Amino acid sequence: MGARLARSAVIVFLLAVASRVLGFVREMVLAAVFGAGRVTDAYTITFAIPAVLFQAVGGAITTIVIPMLTRYRATGRDDDFREVAWTLFHGLLLVLVAMLAVAMALVEPLVRLFAPGFTGEQFELTRRLALIMLPGIVFMGINGWMQGVLNSCGNVVTPAAVGIPQNLVLIAGTYFLGRAYGIEAVAWASLVALAAQVILQWSALRRVGLPYRPVFRWNHPDLRAALGRTGPVLAATGTGQISQTVERALASGLPEGSAASLSFAQRITGLPQGLLMYPVSTVLYPELTRRISRGDRAGFLALLRRGLRLHLFLMFPITAGMLLLRSDLVRLVFQRGRFDAHDTQMTAFALAFLCLGLTGFAWRDLMSRAMYSTGDTWTPASTGVVAVTMHIVMSLLLVRYLAHGGIALSWSISLWWSALILLVRLRRRLGPVGGRSLLVGAVQAAAASAVMVAVVAALRRGPLAAMVAPEASTATQAAGLALLVGAGAAVYAAVLALFRVEELALLGGLARQAWSRWRARAMDRRTRRAVGE
Repeated sequence: MGARLARSAVIVFLLAVASRVLGFVREMVLAAVFGAGRVTDAYTITFAIPAVLFQAVGGAITTIVIPMLTRYRATGRDDDFREVAWTLFHGLLLVLVAMLAVAMALVEPLVRLFAPGFTGEQFELTRRLALIMLPGIVFMGINGWMQGVLNSCGNVVTPAAVGIPQNLVLIAGTYFLGRAYGIEAVAWASLVALAAQVILQWSALRRVGLPYRPVFRWNHPDLRAALGRTGPVLAATGTGQISQTVERALASGLPEGSAASLSFAQRITGLPQGLLMYPVSTVLYPELTRRISRGDRAGFLALLRRGLRLHLFLMFPITAGMLLLRSDLVRLVFQRGRFDAHDTQMTAFALAFLCLGLTGFAWRDLMSRAMYSTGDTWTPASTGVVAVTMHIVMSLLLVRYLAHGGIALSWSISLWWSALILLVRLRRRLGPVGGRSLLVGAVQAAAASAVMVAVVAALRRGPLAAMVAPEASTATQAAGLALLVGAGAAVYAAVLALFRVEELALLGGLARQAWSRWRARAMDRRTRRAVGE
């Protein structure tokens, strides 16, 4: 993958570990303080409203412009880079402020759209929370713009670190203010957490040669051409937000705690996505753009194939492990305080279906980025529209039989469908991606995962059964689960070694680099303390 890319991936991974661990602590605190009931349902749906509104517009713009900014940097067009970047910032800010004004004026219809099943006191609570959190649209938009600009400059570290201050603020706000003043205090903390992300990244702009410039040149020819291609992406992102709206609307009409349980399950599946999937895709995206900009199609396809195989070998065992240990995992992470055994069962039920789409999600994300890097916005957009439509239709059907699990299952099915369609379309556009290599990798990953599951299941029923039992202490359950995960990882790696999978050596190299960097920093800190003394 290259020493530079590998080094970037290691740094992003370490930051992602810190961010996701804090994110888990945040969800644990939220579950312990409020459980999975009406109050948490209201907060979960309200938190999604600004994200949905921003992603419908801001996501499309930043996705299109990042490859263009990357090309500016690669070809030394620094003046164009600064002019287009700040013009985009001011334009996006105007759009977001206008959206905020409309959303605040129409807050009641907006809440009814997202949560038609809420009535009475729960509806009024959701409305109050929405008024507090809707300004987050502006912070999310600025944050997304800065992430895109910094990534195009090769700075993947700062954007990867923004989750750390966000989670710290939310943990403190939920534990101290939430217990004293209720869920509305948590909503205020959520708004402050979004602002903290902006503050962290703003200082990094000057370091990449992008100090603030009051420029607003919408007639820049490259910018106008790029924005002219936002239509398909806007359709895809907009349809995706409609899908999320339908999900929450359906969950609001299900038994109490369904929306919160689905959200908690998504947090768990978000852990491997944040720790493994996004670091790989985030590091590869600018490099894919650079290679295709140089006309290096073979290098582009080779890098893409490597990324897809990495996702296979990372996500297959995680999916298998989550299916097997889903109840143990949910119980360990969330079951305390007001989060009881019933909440654990509901969350584990949703998790069983959500984890089936992990690999499909990873593939779809990477191949969509690959298409965007070539300037093709229509292919991922049209595929996404059809996939989301499938998700909505299947959710309406499956929710009758599987409740909130039906929403999760339909999402996983639509992810796999869109991933496979993108693979076919990518092959038609750019040539063979290495289908045989991917198929062999899938078989190897599936076989190794099957052996891993057999061993872990035997350990769970045998010598480690008492450690992961519901009546065991939290520390004992954590130790038991860690032993099961460690044993599973060792078995999985051993089987891959027997298959002589080349990605195993790459992953081992990344791990050794991470360890070396950690030791070097630890020694440096000790040396500084010794010199200070």
